[in-house]
Amino acid sequence: MTVPARRSLLKAAAALPLLGARAAFPQQYPSRPIKIIVPASAGTSIDAAARYIADALAKQLNTSVVVDNRPGAGGLLGYQAAAKATPDGYTIIITGLPLYVLPLFSESAVPPFDAVRDFTAVARVVRVPLAIVVGSDSPFRTMGELVQEMRSKPGELTYSSQGVGSTAHLCSVLLNDMSKTNARHIGYKETTMAVTDVVGSRISFTCQGSAGVLPLHQAGKLRILAVTGAKRWEALPDVPTVTESAVPGFDASSQLDFMAPAHTPEPIVQLLSQHIVEAAQSPQFKEFCTKQVLFPDPVGATALAPEIPREAARWKKIVQLARNA
Repeated sequence: MTVPARRSLLKAAAALPLLGARAAFPQQYPSRPIKIIVPASAGTSIDAAARYIADALAKQLNTSVVVDNRPGAGGLLGYQAAAKATPDGYTIIITGLPLYVLPLFSESAVPPFDAVRDFTAVARVVRVPLAIVVGSDSPFRTMGELVQEMRSKPGELTYSSQGVGSTAHLCSVLLNDMSKTNARHIGYKETTMAVTDVVGSRISFTCQGSAGVLPLHQAGKLRILAVTGAKRWEALPDVPTVTESAVPGFDASSQLDFMAPAHTPEPIVQLLSQHIVEAAQSPQFKEFCTKQVLFPDPVGATALAPEIPREAARWKKIVQLARNA
């Protein structure tokens, strides 16, 4: 046997105990309850998705899975708690857009957490569709008409949001930038107020999540001009995307992902990923998403991990646009 071959064999033999320990590690897990942090109040869409997955994980892993709602400071308390949690697989968090934007709006010299540095991707479960809507009495019947009016009357049209840094705000900032328009932002304290003034045509338009606007559209109180993702909604196949109708390349969709604290052991991450994706691929989960007006989009840890830095960079650019608006 040659010297290089002997060295390779010795290295492989030395690695076997470690590989065996890593392979066995997930089999010893879990030995106690798993906690899912939800950075939002009970009853929200993100909370409902977390509870569905929690029930599925409890059955799959034969352990208790508890949901810990931490809605304070726009979800900041929940994200901070997850970032600081022991990376042992017993604490995970379901994340949305605030994962990327909360640190960017922090006034502290040291951001409260970092989406890329402090978290490990576990699995995506759904896409969160958004829609650009106007009141039923609005003269705008298409997205193209709205954009044309915004261009012809710079600074006159208005859009509402539930506050600076909200999805509605950033979606509209991106729309202004990509369509070369200048609609004015009117911020509210609550989503309900932001939508109500669009229903009453006191505000020109708003960009909101599907759960908040689809029932009003169906009741004839709002008109959905376009949806903001890469594809149309199954519930409204005749409503185009913004890209199709007015602004090529526009995409302001969000998603719900499960994340673990950075440095959580890879075998545990993969085990959780496997079970979460399996639950999200079930017909029952698709039915659940239909009721919640969400798009099931299960993606495992390996595919999701490269998306996190790309999403962080994308939303950082949009937040910079918002600061300069």
